[in-house]
Amino acid sequence: MKKWMTLFCALALALGVTGCSDSQNETSTSTANEASSSSILNIADTQCPTSLDPAQSWDSWYTSRWGITETLYVLDQDLNPQPLLATSCEALDDTTWVVTLHDGVTFHNGNPLTAESVKLCWERTAEVNPRFSELLPIESLLADGQTLTIETKQPVPAMLNTLCEPLTCVIDVTSSQDFASSPQGTGPFIPVSYTVGTQAEVKAYADYWGGTPKSDGAVIRIITDTNTLAMAQQSQEVDVSVSMAPSSLSLFEDESLYRVDGVPGSRGQIVFFNFDTPALQNLAVRQALCMSVDKENYAAILNKGASVPATGLYPDFMAYGAESGYQYDMEGAKALLDENDIVDTDGDGIRELNGEPISLRLLTYQTKAELPIFCNEMASSAKQLGIELKVEVYESVTEQEKTGDFDLMMISYAMVPTGDPQYFASLAFRTGGSSNYGHYSNPAVDDLIAQLETETDSEARIALTKEIQDLVMEDAGFLVIGHSKYYYVMNANVTGLHTNPSEYYLLNAEIDRNEE
Repeated sequence: MKKWMTLFCALALALGVTGCSDSQNETSTSTANEASSSSILNIADTQCPTSLDPAQSWDSWYTSRWGITETLYVLDQDLNPQPLLATSCEALDDTTWVVTLHDGVTFHNGNPLTAESVKLCWERTAEVNPRFSELLPIESLLADGQTLTIETKQPVPAMLNTLCEPLTCVIDVTSSQDFASSPQGTGPFIPVSYTVGTQAEVKAYADYWGGTPKSDGAVIRIITDTNTLAMAQQSQEVDVSVSMAPSSLSLFEDESLYRVDGVPGSRGQIVFFNFDTPALQNLAVRQALCMSVDKENYAAILNKGASVPATGLYPDFMAYGAESGYQYDMEGAKALLDENDIVDTDGDGIRELNGEPISLRLLTYQTKAELPIFCNEMASSAKQLGIELKVEVYESVTEQEKTGDFDLMMISYAMVPTGDPQYFASLAFRTGGSSNYGHYSNPAVDDLIAQLETETDSEARIALTKEIQDLVMEDAGFLVIGHSKYYYVMNANVTGLHTNPSEYYLLNAEIDRNEE
């Protein structure tokens, strides 16, 4: 353990983290002494939440991954919803659902999970985060013991899938604890501390309703530099790494030392066009940019096979994947611009539109290693078209998502984490959707999404999704380059962990480190 702490401080210094001050050394020494006689897992990830309050932003994804919070239903390996905190969820009619909760579940503070606690938690989450009402449009909630009756404003055909979304998790909101640092969840681990962007610690919840956790806790370290992440895993300084860069996977082929567990996922490398930017209001410009992207090359060469190219918008391997989309055609893209009189009149290599050179800002962030690489390649291709894309790479683009301070923005987004296509359509394609960062709007698409939100027949839902996708692609409303494969890299002695394509799960009661 002393060796671990030495490596930790060395890594902290390399990252410029002032984490080895005297006061923090006392905490680190205490953690080290505890870990020396117990099973504390060391986890590394490149991304982190803004706080541990699951109602804020997308922070619930992390409280779910870190074993702090749980939902009424959980997704299995095939993205099928299964009961978790609930034992059943039955539809009385199109808008009324009756959920029966498990008996004997307690929050970390010992208070019992009841229908009233779910009701109070969801009411708070809906007030804090508008995304909740997009997922679950609640008209009323009626709590009676362990029975919760949900009345929705409209039919919710994918109700069970929705109840798997981490934002619908349950914490005890009657607790006096600070939600941002000490949410009282029902999961196998209790939060101990969290320093944003640096490190979190959790400890086992001995009274966990699903059985005593096999490990005593975990230290989750945030390592934004993917090369440093690979070094930490190679030195076995960490037990599990999340979001390992594809370029580093070849380092972990020795199965006697490591296990690489990965599955195809729905996380798309998505380019958002800002429809408030005059040049991007022109359809031919957006179409030409889509045609300039060699998706096969991006996936196979630039991303070293760690993603698959997208034909349309949704993953090809899903039933609602596109049958056709924009093909790589540089000459065709140039001809399209020429046909629309978008040409370079002054010979500087940049085409003009309405007398203004087409010079655009393309933003992304560094914690997904492929994104800056993709952006630079996209800028190079655009230059051949006669369009200037100036790439800007940030630690995070959360602020730009809120303010719209971009022309194009490439982000990594899990499009179908619950297994249902309505999720992304409602959030991103719909006018005013909470993830519609570029303000795309098409009334016909909105009408189809409204139908999708109430359609219960599975074949009809697939047809509607395909129709929505086709219209958005006709508009060149978004560009999806490909979909990432989701990997965990772990030491060979780690047991009880398997990658789930939803990206919602990591720490659980079964995960452990075999010390033999």
